[in-house]
Amino acid sequence: MYQIKGDVESIERSEGKTEVLVDDGANTVSYNLDEALIEFGAALEYKGLDRAVEILEPLELTPETEANWKTVAKMALEQQNLYVAERCYAALGNIAKADYLRKINKLVAAEGINNFRV
Repeated sequence: MYQIKGDVESIERSEGKTEVLVDDGANTVSYNLDEALIEFGAALEYKGLDRAVEILEPLELTPETEANWKTVAKMALEQQNLYVAERCYAALGNIAKADYLRKINKLVAAEGINNFRV
């Protein structure tokens, strides 16, 4: 997150990088944006949970990526995508939830989503 003072003059995208040019009155300042976070936001906006997980997997677990994993986990549960939810909780180190979801996913595979035990 950047605190930006001034007016955005332009957004330039080239060679896989996005740069924002801001005029703060005295001079023009350039800010480079994180492409992974831009792509992550787009994946969430269009409900691409599998793609969001692909983006997060190679990233180091920081407070920012932890919040992103939690967001995906919540959305996955809301959409009843238990496989993605399991992966998210495993990445977060919440072994109890990941283990429980793994057991539920095995039940779904064996007996179907509409089984009363699921």
